[in-house]
Order: sequence, then C-alpha cells, then structure tokens
Amino acid sequence: MTTKDKPNKESKEKLLILNYAGLASDIKSGLIRPVYLLAGEEEYLLDKVLTAIKKRVLSEGSGEADLYISDRASGGIESDELRSLLYTPPFLSSRRLTILKNTGLFSSRYPENPEQLKVLSSLFMGLPEFSCAIFVEPKIDKRRKYLLEIISGIGVIADIGRQKDTELFSWVSGMMKRDNIRITPDAVASLLDRTERNMRVLDQETRKVILYCQANTINVADQELVEKVSIPDLRGSVFKMMDAIGMRRTEDALLIFDKLISLREPITKIRFLLSKHIRHLICAKELGKADIVSAQIKVLPFVARNLVNQSRLFSSEELVALYRRCYESDVLFKSGRMEERQSLEWVLFSV
Repeated sequence: MTTKDKPNKESKEKLLILNYAGLASDIKSGLIRPVYLLAGEEEYLLDKVLTAIKKRVLSEGSGEADLYISDRASGGIESDELRSLLYTPPFLSSRRLTILKNTGLFSSRYPENPEQLKVLSSLFMGLPEFSCAIFVEPKIDKRRKYLLEIISGIGVIADIGRQKDTELFSWVSGMMKRDNIRITPDAVASLLDRTERNMRVLDQETRKVILYCQANTINVADQELVEKVSIPDLRGSVFKMMDAIGMRRTEDALLIFDKLISLREPITKIRFLLSKHIRHLICAKELGKADIVSAQIKVLPFVARNLVNQSRLFSSEELVALYRRCYESDVLFKSGRMEERQSLEWVLFSV
C-alpha cells in the first residue's frame, strides 16, 4: 500500500460519520461512493437510503441483474467471497450494487489480525469503478479504527439512529403541510406517543390522518381528530391516569386502566411507562420551570409545560412514594405474592 493509499493523519484524529440528513444530501447531489457503511436503529430511514442509492446506481429495466443482497447474520463473509462479489462487473448498469448485511466485518465479531487487515485494505482500496458496496451493520465498533479510516477515506460511514422529537415533529408537520393541512403541536405529540417514535408506523399513521382530512375537507388536524382515526395512545392514557390520581379520582384512573387492558396492552408495558412518567414528574417538580425541564429530560417544550402543571397536583413525597410503589408492585407480581393486574391497581390506589 503506497503512502497515498494510507489513511491520512487528519482521519485518524477525527473519523467523519454522517447522520441521515448529511447522507441524504450527499446522495441527492448525485455523488455515489464506492463504499457505504451504514449503521443505526432506524430501519425506516435505512431503507430509504438503500432505495435512493438503488435508483442512482441501477439502470432502469436491469431488474436484479446488477444487484446482490445478502444477510450474513449467521455466517459472516470470507475475504475471497467478498472479492468475488465486489469485483464482478455489471451487465446492464454502469455499476454493480452489492448490499451485505450483518457481516460483522466492522465489529468485534470478526477476527482481526494484521494479515487479514492487509487483505481487506487491499481489497477496498483497489475497488474497480464499476463497483458500489453497501455494508449495513447494527453497530460499528469504533475500535476498528484502521478499517474504518479506509472506508471513510474512499466512501461514507453513516450512523442512522432514532431521530429526536424535534426532528420527528418537523417531519410530520412537513408531510401534512405538503397536502395543505396544518397539524397542531399536541396532535403531533399524540402521534409520536401512539407510534412510540417508530418512523415506519408514524409514516402510516400520519398518512391515515391526511387521508381522513382530505376525505372530509378538513384543513386543521387536532388531537381530537388524531384520537378518532389513529391507533390507541398508551402514553396519553398514562398521562390521564396520573391526572385522575392527582385529582383523587381513583375510579377514573381505574376506568382508564380497564380500557387499556381491554385493548390488550401488556401490563408490563403500562407499568414501565407509568414509572417513566412519574420519574419525569419528579424532575418537573424539582426543576419547576418548563424550559429547564425540556432541556434536562429532552422533551418538547409544551410537553414540559404539561409535566410541570401536572406535577403541581402532587407533593414531592407523594411522587417519590408512587415511584417506589411501581417498583414494589413489580416485585410483588414477580415473587408470586400478587396477581399482575392487582399489583398495578395497588399503585393506583396509593394516593
């Protein structure tokens, strides 16, 4: 390997890892790299990236003649096979696209030794112009610096993780705006909670709201409309339960809980979200100001305001006791001393 081929000093100091926005912009510009290393939890965005690269690389009508996709979660890949795949010329397109998932090449799963690194570095540095390779891995082991620096030098490394609430908020609002529909902030927050920030489900539910608005000539979507057409809101129900508990309306809290059970929501999940919500209320009670709460626990400003307002229904001691009871109820159930449903009802009766 010549001096020119070696990873430069600057790349060793700081490895450039793009996020989704940076990668999408790179692809949109028409610049296709020889190698992509993609990692992250957000499968919806990963699929969008793969689709975008396919459109850029593969000729129309080529079908799968110039495309190879394989998941190697169970077996990994040897360097000889990798060379064969990446050095095979295309038939109908200007490039041959190879998509390999879960190879382990960039994680501790793959045995690393100097000879193997030499083979792989030679393979990547010598990639022919007609080859485009995409590696999709669940995680990247940044200790594999040498190999990662090579990929960064000739291609792109991107980490496509879960998007922040602010980014999802803008995304949903933008989708609605393209169809000339305004969606209120509380309606967006409701959609995020209902879909648990899963972008694939969020996309489906947002499109459902858009179709309903178009069919009924509605130009503003509010929380009531989302409640009507979207999937159940578990987090919202937990918030209402805490409102009822705070106002000493235990019967109302139990009715909400019964409705969740009738919708077959797992009690384990309800307990987890209730504990998390109480923890947020403890923070809101201690911090007192919505802007500080928003910054500390990473929630949207109006969510922080709601938390601060709801925290005023409880004393600090009551919130701490409720949080402790959530833990104790889990212990009571798992030790067989109380039925699962009864263990959570015990929490609702505690104030």
